[in-house]
Amino acid sequence: MRPIVPIIRVSCSLLVAALVVSVAIAAVTPEQKKELKDIGSDITKASSLVSKKKYDEAEPELKELEQRLDKLIKEGKVPETDPAVKPVRLQLDKAKALLAKASGKGSVSFARDVAPIFVDKCIGCHTDGDAKGGLRLDTYAAMEKGGGRGALAIPGNAQASNLIQKLVTPNAQQRMPKGGEALKDKEIQTITTWVNEGAKFDGADKNAELATLDKKPAAAPVRVEIAKATGNEKVSFMRDIMPEMMDTCGRCHNDRQKRSGFSVASFEKVMQGGTSGRVVIAGNPDGSRLWRLVNGDDTPVMPAGNQTGITRKWYNNLKTWIEEGAKFDGDDPKKGFPTLEEREAAALARLSPEQWNERRKKETAENWKKTFQNSEPVVRESADFLIYGDVSPERIEAIDKWATEQAASLKSSFNVKETQLWKGKLAVFIFKDRFGYEEFNQSVHRREVPREIMGHSEVSGNMEEALIAIQDIGDAATESSPGMHVNVIEHVTGAFLKRGGGGLPDWVIRGAGLALANQHSKGNPYIVKLPGQAGEILREARIDKPEEIFGNGTFAPGEVAPIGFTLVDFMLKRGGPNNFGQFVKKLQGGEKADAALRAVYNADAKTLALAYANSLPAGSSKKKK
Repeated sequence: MRPIVPIIRVSCSLLVAALVVSVAIAAVTPEQKKELKDIGSDITKASSLVSKKKYDEAEPELKELEQRLDKLIKEGKVPETDPAVKPVRLQLDKAKALLAKASGKGSVSFARDVAPIFVDKCIGCHTDGDAKGGLRLDTYAAMEKGGGRGALAIPGNAQASNLIQKLVTPNAQQRMPKGGEALKDKEIQTITTWVNEGAKFDGADKNAELATLDKKPAAAPVRVEIAKATGNEKVSFMRDIMPEMMDTCGRCHNDRQKRSGFSVASFEKVMQGGTSGRVVIAGNPDGSRLWRLVNGDDTPVMPAGNQTGITRKWYNNLKTWIEEGAKFDGDDPKKGFPTLEEREAAALARLSPEQWNERRKKETAENWKKTFQNSEPVVRESADFLIYGDVSPERIEAIDKWATEQAASLKSSFNVKETQLWKGKLAVFIFKDRFGYEEFNQSVHRREVPREIMGHSEVSGNMEEALIAIQDIGDAATESSPGMHVNVIEHVTGAFLKRGGGGLPDWVIRGAGLALANQHSKGNPYIVKLPGQAGEILREARIDKPEEIFGNGTFAPGEVAPIGFTLVDFMLKRGGPNNFGQFVKKLQGGEKADAALRAVYNADAKTLALAYANSLPAGSSKKKK
């Protein structure tokens, strides 16, 4: 039985009018009007059978009436949008929904009919890791929760349901699937009928992935011959095809989503194809569905809306690869392809020191141009540093000297064997005033910085990014400014600690830098004042658990320096540099602060936090619980 949906007929009238402006539609004849009136009367009679619970009699009556209505529309070339047809279609759909609800025999199965549509057309954007609008459609349980706009469907009322409204709206910008082709009428009719029939779930487990709900037995995997590359091919699958295939097709066709039963997670799975069969026929692009979809010969054109932007080069390479026999030049066709992150990490690992330095030079120049498009920097390069600044060459030279001395001290203190501390050297940006430092943060990092922050470091675990940016605050040290020498030591140390990866708390990074700087700047008024400030911060803090002191984000950016310096100083005095170094390494390795403290300092976080608070100026621990 072909399900009919009143809402789609009403909502799509504008679309139909736009598409068939040039087509002459015949007016409804008197005979057709009479037939429509008779069908309506008979629908009323069939509905009365439902009310009397004569379901076995009502069902064939409604099927026959649907056939009569379809025949009238088809043979008479009468549009569904005609005012004489719409109310009859609506009446018929309501009668069918009433029968389905009363008899408990829904004409549409969620598991069999609706779930496959969602899997094929929707969960590419609405799944666990990528739930657009806060709406997940990968399980029925997630669908029931709805999204940012509330409930997805109102059982029994398709016309008022967000789901149907999004599918049938004539506004292409708001219609779902976003950026793709509208669902076919038959698909929308199926979903609408399911909603009108109560939006019931007929699977075994609401938390099961929709792709697993269809009760039909899975087809046996297609056995394919894998042709090995000879090395004479113009196109390499692993180099020229796989990366872009993973980054484009892999968004919807992976082992988790597997839209249309197709996954590009390995070469074998690519060659096996999906529910429509094999998608790659060696030597035959025109016979390969993958090529036809990319080339626009079949529908839907892939990738949907080309949102991921396949390149012309990849497009040409795909055709050539198939023509050359779709050969494989990898190690194991069953092995999963590397992700984008894994490929980028592998590419970085292959770089030589010279290539790293060239990469860093290019990146540093680009970051400077983002901030000062029309201003050339003063540039200085040394063993560990690449320095860009808008200060004098003499000032750059002095800063390089301080940074180099601190790098040597770090190598010695932490027993570093590498010649160069950072891959590609550390980019150092020096700004003569506050304006330049803030502009850099806005242009490069897209963020605002508190006034009390005078420098920062950014170093990723793979060293793809490695930089510090510092405001030149002058050499005079005051209670509000540590002076430029301390500023350089602090942030070079921070960049050193971050090079090991892991999520070190801000207090460790800033505190270690200031503690080491204090060794070179005894009596610095800025550092001397930090313990008193830390005491005041703790007196005013509302910390429910003392151990929260060791967490990240417990204190505001302006409070991190006093807390960090005094906490690191406390830990150095309690266990020495070696113990503190072991503690940092455990944090970098992923251990929680409490576990790391127990292992290194033989005490739990709460005990050490209370001892730290009591080490600060008198009264600082009064509000600790």
